[in-house]
Amino acid sequence: MEPHQEGASIGRLPFLTGENYSHWKVRMQYFLKMQSEKVWNAVEFASENNARAMYSIFNAISMDEFRRIATCTLAKEAWDILQVTHEGTNAVKVSKLQMLTSRFETIRMEDHENFGEFHAKLMDIENSSFNLGEPIPNSKVVRKILRSLPERFRAKVTSIEESKDVDSLKVDELVGSLQTFEMTLKSPRKSKDVALNAIKEESLGSEGEGNEKMSDGEVARFARKFKKYMKFRKYKKKSKEDAKKWNNSMGKIK
Repeated sequence: MEPHQEGASIGRLPFLTGENYSHWKVRMQYFLKMQSEKVWNAVEFASENNARAMYSIFNAISMDEFRRIATCTLAKEAWDILQVTHEGTNAVKVSKLQMLTSRFETIRMEDHENFGEFHAKLMDIENSSFNLGEPIPNSKVVRKILRSLPERFRAKVTSIEESKDVDSLKVDELVGSLQTFEMTLKSPRKSKDVALNAIKEESLGSEGEGNEKMSDGEVARFARKFKKYMKFRKYKKKSKEDAKKWNNSMGKIK
């Protein structure tokens, strides 16, 4: 007998192999709800439509998983067994959430990484926490990203923090902005001009509807400071003390 294969068809069941429970759980919930809310209620509350829910679960798991719930007569019972098997008891969940919290707080983007790689690791933590019943607030993820980026993102981060309301900034909006900025850093010929424009646009966004552009003096001051920053990035010393002195000398753009 050929192994079960998932398909893209809307009517095709997601398949639990044992290693993909978090992924399977979310998809299976919506598959059952798609059939009807009553079918999903059979899983949550052991109500009517139990047979239909059981049939769906039985056909969405491997033989090893089937052995765990073969004697179950209620969809809720089968669902709970699979959930405890792969997520653990409440005590285990608390332990897992503590480990995820620790990973979330300590993760940083390394100098050799690109932003996409860092964001993927952060999303894994966020999704795992969500699947355990503890979603991480949008504003917390945004602030985590901003404080976890390496030195080459300093100018962009400063610009975002000064021109945006970080608490209301959406994660996908921030991710898109940082990915665009990173692409400018990879283009030696255009990086200075495009990066300058990207940061300048962030600043313009905070001026309000009445001010559509910077004055000539503001542009000149901004360009001088940006030039200093690019020079610093190229020739900076390893000493953190020297970097701190340079930051103090930069001041804020007014």
